[in-house]
Amino acid sequence: DVLIIGAGMSGCAAARALAVADPEQRRRILLIDRHRGAAPRFAGEFIHPRGAQVLDDLDFLGPLLRAGAAAVDGFTVLERADGRCVELPYRETAYPRKRGVAIHHKTLVQVMRAVVRDTCPQVELREGVALHELLRDETGRVVGARLERRPRGELFTVRADVVVGADGKASATRKLAGIAGEREIIGYTVGFLLPRARVPSPTHGNVILGARGPVLVYPIQQDPDGALHYRLTMDLPRELPARGRALTRYLERAFVPFLPSPLAGQTAQAIADASAAGRKLELAPTVNLPAPSATLPGLALIGDAAGCSHPITASGMTMGLRDAELLGREAARSHGRAHGGPWLDDLALARYRATHDRYVPTRQVLADAIYEAFRGEDEGARMIQRALFEYWIASPTARARSMALLSCAEGRPSVFLSEYLRAARHAVRTSLLPRHASHFPVSDRVRQVYSAAALARGKLGRALGVVWSQIRPDLSGSFNGTLDSLARVTRLG
Repeated sequence: DVLIIGAGMSGCAAARALAVADPEQRRRILLIDRHRGAAPRFAGEFIHPRGAQVLDDLDFLGPLLRAGAAAVDGFTVLERADGRCVELPYRETAYPRKRGVAIHHKTLVQVMRAVVRDTCPQVELREGVALHELLRDETGRVVGARLERRPRGELFTVRADVVVGADGKASATRKLAGIAGEREIIGYTVGFLLPRARVPSPTHGNVILGARGPVLVYPIQQDPDGALHYRLTMDLPRELPARGRALTRYLERAFVPFLPSPLAGQTAQAIADASAAGRKLELAPTVNLPAPSATLPGLALIGDAAGCSHPITASGMTMGLRDAELLGREAARSHGRAHGGPWLDDLALARYRATHDRYVPTRQVLADAIYEAFRGEDEGARMIQRALFEYWIASPTARARSMALLSCAEGRPSVFLSEYLRAARHAVRTSLLPRHASHFPVSDRVRQVYSAAALARGKLGRALGVVWSQIRPDLSGSFNGTLDSLARVTRLG
C-alpha cells in the first residue's frame, strides 16, 4: 500500500503513524533505507514540544527518554559573552506540553527503528536498500519503484499505491520525481561534544552571539545520574575562511574568545583534543530548500525532503514529525474505505499538501529572518538583532508570541504576520533612539535606520507572500462555494 523511502526520524514516524491508522492490520507498508543502521552523521536533534507530542502519541518518546534523551525547556539568547541574556521558555506559550526533547541522531534513529520493528506488524523494514528509479503508469502517476540491494547492486521492483519520500535534504525521491527545488548551501556547521558543559541555562538551547557566526549549545544526552552532555555548533559562512589545521586555528581565534569564560575553556580544550588526536573537524553543510511541491499523483514528500532551512530555530525535526502525523491522520480518515482501492488516494494527498503548505513556508521565512539577524553580517542586521533583544526583554507577551511561532506551536497566518510587523516596527523605532544614543551622530542613526528598514522590508515581502499563499486556498474555496450556492439558488428559482 505504501512504500517509504528513508528510515530516519520522519520515515519511521510516518510508518508508525500509518500502522496506528490500520488497527486491523490490513495494509502493507515497506520502509527502506540505504544505510544499515543510522546514517553516518555527527548530529544532535532538537525537537520542540509540538514534535515531542507526536513522538509521545506514536509511543516513541518513552523509549527515547530511557535511551538517554534530554528534556529541554526552550531557548536562551546571549547577546555576547558579557551581554544581555533573554530567555524564551516553552512554559510561556499556550501549547499544553511545556518541554521538548533533544538526543543524538544515531540514538534517535536506532530507537525509532526498534519501535517500528517491535510494534508494527504491517511494516517491513529493509536496511541497505536504496531507491534506483520511480515507476510511472501511462498517465505519469507514480506506481512504485525499482530498488537496489546494497552492496550487491541487485535490482528489484516494488509496486505501491503511494510512495513517500522521507530521504532528507538531498532527497533522491524528489530528484527522480522531477520536482524542482532551489536547494542551496548557505554555509557550514562545525560541531563538538562537550560533557557537562557550563552554559547559561543547562536545560535550554543556548544561542550565543557576538562571534563570526551564531553558536548553539544544547543538551543531547542525559546519564542515569542526571549529568548532561552537550552539542556545540558554530555557524560558518558558505565560503570557508580556512581548511584543515588552519580552520582549527580560525575557530580558536574567531569563536572561542567570544564565549562565556567557563564554556570558552571547555570549547578550546575540545578543539585542541580533536587536533591532537588527528581527527578531522565534523563539518556539515547548512542547506536552504524553499518548500517545493510536496505531492504528485501517487507520491508525497515529508520532512527535509519537502523543504528545509537554517537550523537556528531547530524547527526541522518538529516539521517532519508533523508531516508524519498528517499522513497518519489522512490514513485514519480513509480507514473505513473498502480494501482494494488506494489507502491514500489523490484527495487524501491533496489534503496533506494543503495543510503542509500552510506551516512549512512560515517556518522557513522565520528561520531565514532569525538567521540574518543573529548572524549580524551588516549594519541593518545588527540593528534588528539589538531591537529583537529590546522587544523580547520588554514584553513577556512578545516572548510568548515569538516562541509559539518559533517552536511550531502556532502557524496561523494572522498571528505570523502581526508578530512580524510588531517586531519590524519595534526595530525601526528603537533604531531612532538606540541605547547610548548620545554616542551616535544623527547621521549614523539615520543610516542605521535606513539599513534596518531595508532589510525588514525585504523580509516583509517574503512574509506577505507566505501569508497570501496560506489564505488564498480559503478565499478560493469560499468564492467557489459562493458560486455553487448561487448556481443552486438559480436552478431552484
